Amino acid sequence: MVSVPLPGAEASWVSGRREDEILQDLYEMGDTENYVPYPQPGGLIEWAASNSGDSFYWRTSPAEPDAWPVVVRGANGDWSEFPVGAVEFLAGVYGRTIDVPGMPRNFPSDHPQVLGLSDRID
Repeated sequence: MVSVPLPGAEASWVSGRREDEILQDLYEMGDTENYVPYPQPGGLIEWAASNSGDSFYWRTSPAEPDAWPVVVRGANGDWSEFPVGAVEFLAGVYGRTIDVPGMPRNFPSDHPQVLGLSDRID
């Protein structure tokens, strides 16, 4: 699932989300490899999650949102950072030019599909 805040509304979008509470807990336990939750400077904002438990974040540094890199926390607890934006990251993963450590070997499949929330999978 991919979700995004409106520009300038990041703080209100982040507050109260369960995923961000989990990130805060991981941070307090020292399990974030020095990444910090938003709204701390350079903090992480989650924008997607996989059905397998992987989380996809923007690292809010540098100041220009178009330059925010993607950070992935795999379901296995590994962290990886990619110096690209979300769209380039997704295109690279699905085009198999970006390899995300810890993702299943068969991801993406040979014929991936992008589905809307109302699309049915039969």
